[in-house]
Amino acid sequence: MATCSVKLEECEVCGGRSAKYTCPKCEVRTCCLDCVKIHKKELDCDGIRDKTKFVPLKAFTDLDVLSDYRLLEEVGRSVDSFQRDPSKKYTRLGNLPVHLHKLKTAVHHRNTKLEFLPQNFSRHKINTTYYKWKTNELFWRIEWIFPQAENMKHNDNRVLETERLSTILGRVLDPLTIETEGSESIEVINLKIAYREKLQYYRAAGFSNIKVLLKAEKVKRCDSRFHELNLTETLNENLENKTIIEFPVFYVILKDHSDMYEIVDTDEEEASTEAEQTRGNLKRKHTNNQRVKKKNEGVPVNFFFDNDLTDSENESMEMVSKNKMYSNL
Repeated sequence: MATCSVKLEECEVCGGRSAKYTCPKCEVRTCCLDCVKIHKKELDCDGIRDKTKFVPLKAFTDLDVLSDYRLLEEVGRSVDSFQRDPSKKYTRLGNLPVHLHKLKTAVHHRNTKLEFLPQNFSRHKINTTYYKWKTNELFWRIEWIFPQAENMKHNDNRVLETERLSTILGRVLDPLTIETEGSESIEVINLKIAYREKLQYYRAAGFSNIKVLLKAEKVKRCDSRFHELNLTETLNENLENKTIIEFPVFYVILKDHSDMYEIVDTDEEEASTEAEQTRGNLKRKHTNNQRVKKKNEGVPVNFFFDNDLTDSENESMEMVSKNKMYSNL
């Protein structure tokens, strides 16, 4: 392969004629269109110059300058189109649609924090959590994961918040007990039977040997930590003082495997948060004490970087400086 500084005189494909062209991508020297096609086929080359390829400063040409300028223009257009695309905007409170704003407010009144992902995220698209404002009822989408059943997943599209967690789990473990309107097809019944067989170990263990864990969010090391839920409480009670991203994800495990999961201690998290707030208050208090000490000792303060002083403090500091200047005259 030829380099930019030393170019071969002969065609690198046929070797019979002098080279006329240089491939912008792989820099192979060719003599005609046929040789160009052969080199693209053999080297699997598209002939398009790599815009991000490193070019030494000594080998920089006007063509490289023009290419970099075009690259910057392309990046600018991509950023502009990304900002204009409404599906790429984060769903902050100010940008939320009316129904999501009502849903988030309703969840907040239930002492639960609900956060949404950007609109183009698949987790946001499949979220069917619904707030019925006329009756003030909340229906959650729940994702169930069964690690001891080959990580099988089950989705409940809308579950009423006032239902007891044990009742909801009972329907999931035995779908044949769910009453349906009309006759079901043989295919649907066979799917329920196969689904039921996969969860036979959970049904055999019973609720006394089962734990339901909620994936922890917005806590330290949240990737591997969980909240333990109470089967005797309602769904709403179990989600109190928790942070939910889109919808809750429940892990149903056997108690014999509970040592594999790190359970979040709510009291420990609250104590940690209070400790961080205390450290922050002490740090601010120490900074203020140092500033007052410097002012009392007459140490000059750099007003360019110290913007926390009030107008009265600035005036007093100026008076001290003027008095010292007059006393030295």
